[in-house]
Amino acid sequence: MGDNRKFERWFFYLLFCGSLALTWFFHKDSARFSDHNELWSDRAGYYIYLPATFYYHFDTRKIPADLDVLTGGGFSIDTLNNKIDTKYTYGVALMASPFFLASSLVSRMAGYDSENGFSILFMRMMSLAAVIYLLLGLWFLKKFLDSYFQPAVTYFVITLIFLGTNLFYYSLIDGMMSHVYSFFLFALFLFALKRLQRSGSRRWFILICITFSMAVLIRPTNIILGLLFFTWDAESLAEWTKRIKQFLKPSYFLSFLAILFLFFLPQLIYWKYLSGNWLHFSYRDEGFTNWPHPRVAEVLLSPVNGLFIYSPLVLFFLAGILLMLVRRRQNGWMIALLFMVVTLICASWKMWYFGCSYGQRSYIEYFTLFAVPFGYLVTEVFNARRFWLSTTLLFLMFLFTYVNLRITLSLYRFERCYFGSTWDWDHYLRSLGRAGIIPPVHPLQSYENDFENLARCPVFKPAVIFTRSGQYSIDAREKGGDTPLYSTTLGEFGYPYPKMMEVEVWGLKPGSRPTGASLRYTLNRGPVVLFSDSQPMDSLVKNSLTWSKVSKSFIIPDVTDSSLQISLFVDNPRRAPLFIDDLRITYRYHWNSTPFSGQSNK
Repeated sequence: MGDNRKFERWFFYLLFCGSLALTWFFHKDSARFSDHNELWSDRAGYYIYLPATFYYHFDTRKIPADLDVLTGGGFSIDTLNNKIDTKYTYGVALMASPFFLASSLVSRMAGYDSENGFSILFMRMMSLAAVIYLLLGLWFLKKFLDSYFQPAVTYFVITLIFLGTNLFYYSLIDGMMSHVYSFFLFALFLFALKRLQRSGSRRWFILICITFSMAVLIRPTNIILGLLFFTWDAESLAEWTKRIKQFLKPSYFLSFLAILFLFFLPQLIYWKYLSGNWLHFSYRDEGFTNWPHPRVAEVLLSPVNGLFIYSPLVLFFLAGILLMLVRRRQNGWMIALLFMVVTLICASWKMWYFGCSYGQRSYIEYFTLFAVPFGYLVTEVFNARRFWLSTTLLFLMFLFTYVNLRITLSLYRFERCYFGSTWDWDHYLRSLGRAGIIPPVHPLQSYENDFENLARCPVFKPAVIFTRSGQYSIDAREKGGDTPLYSTTLGEFGYPYPKMMEVEVWGLKPGSRPTGASLRYTLNRGPVVLFSDSQPMDSLVKNSLTWSKVSKSFIIPDVTDSSLQISLFVDNPRRAPLFIDDLRITYRYHWNSTPFSGQSNK
C-alpha cells in the first residue's frame, strides 16, 4: 500500500511538472493579442467575466478601446447600450477565478502593470489553471477507476486518455476553453458518486449536486450527466426506483434545487443585465438546426474534426463498449446509449464541427466515462494468452497516441484551423504529411469546397436559402460583381506547376432571366492580370430553381514565378440572383489528360 501511494505521488508530480513545462513552452512566444495566447477568441469570451467584474465593473467606458477586436472577437463591447456581451456562461471564469485573483495580487505586490487583466502574467496563470484542473481530473478519474481495475490498468488508461486524445490539446494549448474544466467536473462527479454508493453519506450527495450544477453551467448539454446518479452500477429496475425515491426526498431534492439555483443566479443576473430577460439564448442564430438530419457520419469520420479521424484511440473505447455488451458487463448498455446520445447532440448542432477546433472537442469530458470500457479492454489485452494479439493491440494503441501527439504539434506550429471541406481527403493527407505522420503528398492533386467549413468560406456570410448539399452555399452578388471562390499561389504546388485546372461547380438561379454571369479564372502578379479565361454560365444554368453543373478546363501557362496568384471567381456584373455550391478543382500536370469544357448535368 505504501509503495502504491509513493508511486502515485511521483506519477502525478512528474505529470504536473511535464505538463506545466509543455504548456509554457507552447505559449512562450505568444504575444498579448494573438491567436496563440490563452485569452483569444472563444477563450476570451469565457474569461471576460473576470476583468469585467474586478476591473471594469461591467462599464464599457472603463474598457480599453477595441479590446474585443484585439482579443479575437470572443466577446463584444456594446458602447451604445453600455453592455459587455459574451455568449458563454460564467462557469469557466468562476473556476479560474482563484488564479485570476492571485495574478491580480501578485501584480499589485510586485508593481507589475496588470493591463486590466490581460497582461502576460494573467495569461500564464490561466495556463497554470488548466494544468491544475487537468491533474485533479486525472487524479479523481484514477480514484474512480481503482474501484474496477488493477493499478497497472488504471495508470495505463489515464495516461493514454491524456496523451492519445485531444484532451492533451485542450489542456496544454487551448486550456482556457471549457473542456478541461468539464473533464475535471465529470471525474469529480464519478468519484463522488462512487463514494456516495459506498457510504451513503449525504456530504457526497452535496458534492454531486455542486459538480453537476457547475458542469451544466459550463455546457448545458452536460445535463445528461445527471442520469448517472440513477443508473450507474444499478443492477435492476428496483435499484433505479430506490435511487429516484432517494432523490425525491425533500431534504435531498430541496438541497439539489438550492445548489442549482445558487450557481445559476449570477448567470441569470448577467442575462437580465444583457437582454432584459432572466432567461436568454445567447447563441442567437446557432442551435440544433441539424436535428431533422443529424450529421452523424461527419461528426465521426469527416476530415473536418471527425472524432475517429483525429483521435483514433477512441476506436478502442468503442471496442471496450462492445466487449462490455458481449460479456454483459454492468453499465455497458448505459455507456453505449450515452455515446449515441452525445453523438446525436453533436451531429444536430448547426456547426457540427464546432468551428476552429481540434477534433470533436465536445466528447472530451465524456472520456472520463469511456475510460471504463477502455479499462475492460486493456485488462483483456494484458491478460491475453496470445502474445501476437496483445502485442498488436498495444502497438495500435501507442500508434494512435503518437498520431494524436504529432497532429497536436503540427497545429501548434502551423494554423489552428482545418481549411479543408467536409470530405476533402486530399487536404487531410497533406495535413498528415505536414505533421510528419506520412511522407509528404506531392504534388497537389485536387481542391474541394462545399462551403460548410466557415473557416475557409471565401465570402463574409454564406447563403442558407438555397443549398445543394449541407447548410450553406455562396450568394454570388458580392459588391463590385466579383464573388471569390478560390485563390492560391503557384508556390503552393511545388515545381513543376500544373498545366491545367479542371473546375466543377454547381449553380442555381431563382428566376428565369439571363444573369450575364460567368465563371472566371485569372493568373495575377499583384494587381496585374497576366492571363484570364472564363465560362459563361447562362448557357448551362438554364432552368430556375434547379442546380446545374458548370465545368471548365482552364490552362495554366508555363511560368516560373512562384508568387503568381491563381484566382477563381464568379463575374456577375449585373449582380443578378445566383447561388454557387460544391466546388471541385482537379489539377493536371501533363497534357495527355483529356480536358473538358462547359457542360450541364442536372
